[in-house]
Amino acid sequence: MKPDLTATPATLPKRPEAPAGMPATGRKAWAAILADYPVKHFTAANLLLLEQFCRARVLVDQCDRRIAKAGLLVRGKVNPLVQVRAQAWAEVRACATKLRLAISGTMRAEKAAARPDEHAHLAKPWERSA
Repeated sequence: MKPDLTATPATLPKRPEAPAGMPATGRKAWAAILADYPVKHFTAANLLLLEQFCRARVLVDQCDRRIAKAGLLVRGKVNPLVQVRAQAWAEVRACATKLRLAISGTMRAEKAAARPDEHAHLAKPWERSA
């Protein structure tokens, strides 16, 4: 049996719907992110990262609500949800970086706008005149 060598499309033909079972706040984040980019910006491979981003964002929201209700301290100790929230935010940041959702992630170092001003640095010892 020969393997199927048909090419997988590099981009998606239309904006995909949020995955089934995604909570409302996650669907809202999904739609907002997809609306910010051209239809063919995301690939099928990006959708797993985008889903993880949205689900981690939902977890952050859930933690925020529960922390607001129970407080930062529970029985004299730090609420365990504070750590869960921190880990979820780390996941949000990691996915955002991988998806290049931040403006800084879309700018390449070769672009003049990304390069630091050559006059805005301290002179190195060998650049100083005696």
